[in-house]
Amino acid sequence: MAITIPSREMNLRTAIRLIIPVLYFCIFFDLFAGFFLGTYFEKMMEHYPHLLVILPGLMGLRGNVFGSLCSRLSTALYLGSSEPSFRDKFVYKNALFSVWAATVPILVLLIISYLKIGNFDGFLTSAQISISSGVLIGILLSVTSISVVIFAFKKAIDPDSVAAPIITSIADIVTIPSLILFIILFESNQIFPFFAISVILLGLLFALSLGKEYRRIQKEVILIVTVLAVVQSLTGSVLEEFSEIIYLSIFMSFAYPAILDTLGNYGSIVVARTSTKLNLGEIEKGSIGEVLDEIKAIVPTSILVFPFLSLIPFLLSYRVFQVFELNFVPMLIFLLSFISLVFVFLLLSFYIAVIINRFRVDPDNGGIPLVTTIADFIATIYAVAISLIFISF
Repeated sequence: MAITIPSREMNLRTAIRLIIPVLYFCIFFDLFAGFFLGTYFEKMMEHYPHLLVILPGLMGLRGNVFGSLCSRLSTALYLGSSEPSFRDKFVYKNALFSVWAATVPILVLLIISYLKIGNFDGFLTSAQISISSGVLIGILLSVTSISVVIFAFKKAIDPDSVAAPIITSIADIVTIPSLILFIILFESNQIFPFFAISVILLGLLFALSLGKEYRRIQKEVILIVTVLAVVQSLTGSVLEEFSEIIYLSIFMSFAYPAILDTLGNYGSIVVARTSTKLNLGEIEKGSIGEVLDEIKAIVPTSILVFPFLSLIPFLLSYRVFQVFELNFVPMLIFLLSFISLVFVFLLLSFYIAVIINRFRVDPDNGGIPLVTTIADFIATIYAVAISLIFISF
């Protein structure tokens, strides 16, 4: 059966038709995750500080690994080097690799959390919880990533515009509830069997994903996510250090996942589209012209997603804590600063893709992890700043 190659033209109408539904879909998941985080934020802050340090990394780098998987598959499909099928060797080998690759940053983040906080018993507890949930979620995200890319491509929908945002948002929604689930299992002394099975599965997936033709991809991804895990530890440290401020603002602990993920999603779209253009030879010497037109088309969508990053978290926080204080001035500052942040970050994402390509690193492997990691750090500082503004009014 003939497959229609998706159109990659981007303008305001296309952005509203294609990107907005995806972002709404993603934000719905993020708000669900935010509900869990806001509800259990105090418990994690007081009893599981290691998890709070590694939380941004768990959310971000897990989405990074599978967002990169989507980007690689999309480029391979456009180039015609792979078929849109689960049976394609490139497809399933990358899927198996991504599951265990997503565990590497967890180990790095755990070590850093121990160096920062200490408490060896708490470290072991967090290791069991995060690794057990990581393998389970990794398998789910791997299957989902392939399904989204193949479905979009077969339906003549550009995977670069939809796949990475969907996957990173699903990573967010399942990360926090899965951590809560395994916290409950730990507190009921039922976690060890899950932990043992997870370790065995990791070894099996590692063996099945090996292959000489995939060494460059695996080397680049592992190196990048390991380095970025260290960067994400800074994000986690900021979150843990200023957790009380975020908690006092009340609504921000509910909005936090959505803000992080939305900024990362915007960047992922630009990186994925730029990567495809670079691989197809459509961009020379980092020309900003055509991409700037795309950025101008995408930025107005931030106005349409803003209510879901602000008003709904306020309602969720009221539902849980029965506190609702909505002031016009800080909300206006929140809106204008968010639109500006999206524009600057879209521009930054394009240049990141171009620069790492010049260093002979495939943007499909490194662009999305790098951009979303930077997004997590910037968005966390931004969330603290907005929290301070709301507290001061």
